[in-house]
Amino acid sequence: MGWFSTGRGYSSESRIERIDLPEESSKSFKIKTAAAIMLAAVGILAFVWAVNGLLAKEPGWTEIEANNSGEPTCASEFVLHYNAGADGSSPSGQIKALTALYTDVSTEAEKLFSSSVTDDNIHGIGLLIANVNKPVVLDKEAYDALVLLTQAKSRELFLAPVYEQYTTLFFCATDEEAEDFDPLGNEKHRTLLAEMASFAADPKQIDIELNDGNRATLRVSEEYLDYAAQNGIEAFVDLYWMKNAFAADYMAEKMAAAGFTDGYLTCGEGFTRSLGGKDISISSTIYDRVGQTIYKAASLQCGDVKSVVVFHDYPASRQNDRYYYQFADGRMITPYIAVSDGICRSSVSNLTVCSGTQGCAQLMLAVKGAYISDKFSPLKLQKKSEGKFSFAFCRDSCVICSSSEIRVSNLLSDSDVSYSSKTLEAESEK
Repeated sequence: MGWFSTGRGYSSESRIERIDLPEESSKSFKIKTAAAIMLAAVGILAFVWAVNGLLAKEPGWTEIEANNSGEPTCASEFVLHYNAGADGSSPSGQIKALTALYTDVSTEAEKLFSSSVTDDNIHGIGLLIANVNKPVVLDKEAYDALVLLTQAKSRELFLAPVYEQYTTLFFCATDEEAEDFDPLGNEKHRTLLAEMASFAADPKQIDIELNDGNRATLRVSEEYLDYAAQNGIEAFVDLYWMKNAFAADYMAEKMAAAGFTDGYLTCGEGFTRSLGGKDISISSTIYDRVGQTIYKAASLQCGDVKSVVVFHDYPASRQNDRYYYQFADGRMITPYIAVSDGICRSSVSNLTVCSGTQGCAQLMLAVKGAYISDKFSPLKLQKKSEGKFSFAFCRDSCVICSSSEIRVSNLLSDSDVSYSSKTLEAESEK
């Protein structure tokens, strides 16, 4: 039995076949549980450390869960893995202190970067949205996020009305319901999305003015305000699938500043962030979707890096399922929306990007343009990287890495498909 996205649950009908890597016996098998997909499809990462023991109150790796504070939080969207006692501290005391801190920072991150949350004490993106054409003073972290987005010339945050339309599609229970919101199959809806996207793309219609003192103003034209009133648009800004990149960086930096460095955060959107501990090596799994089959193509050894971002055109977990819809014919609708016309695009099935110096948000912003495209240009992205990040992707049953800094192992080879590997460096030398 397989599972697929309906937006409201999981079906026993198998629409996408997932094929796992060979075990020691060299035999492959199909992934059959959503739990396995969480580890597999995104390629979310395992940090390798030379320690023994996995019990919660013994030295070793454990999952830290935030307490239920009753406030908005992004903790349910993340998994925090920590090597308790690695620094010689009491594992029990460390877990207790880290749980309290994680509870606080996950609540703070949600209030800072969620478009739907406002708070009297934490002034985040929600405050900006609630005060159109009025200057507001934001907390430094929210302001810095807007600076980063502005420097990257990212207009995706203005696609809030388009994202709302896609969210309705993602939560449809049947293809019959989804057809009304399918931009590729419904011409009327495609025109609507294009109209909304045209406003998002135009700085004269909507933009954010940034001033000293963490002051920001969401500028929206009268024309756009009139259009919004006619079409029931209430929110103009939303980080949407990008939100957790900023949340991961914020939480990791707060925990590291408090002395908790021996762990990492990961989420279904494909963002993994180290807390900064030494001697941590990251390994990842790269998947390749070919039609309705997802192959576990290989293992990647990324080395000691700060963050990894995985773009993927398939849902990777139950939490991440909220951003995808698969039609019966296998066609997948994703959250990677082009500002040019409001249509989702993925240039390759899976693009794994890692950096030893950049956080998740900075890395995501640097690469998203290459992914949200009709065609992937690896040499162009390699040139853009300037040595700041490395990447890997699959094409024609081959795992291609931007450099030898990413090592490939456990290549899938069975009766269905055989994968090879190469680097762009080697191709350039030929």
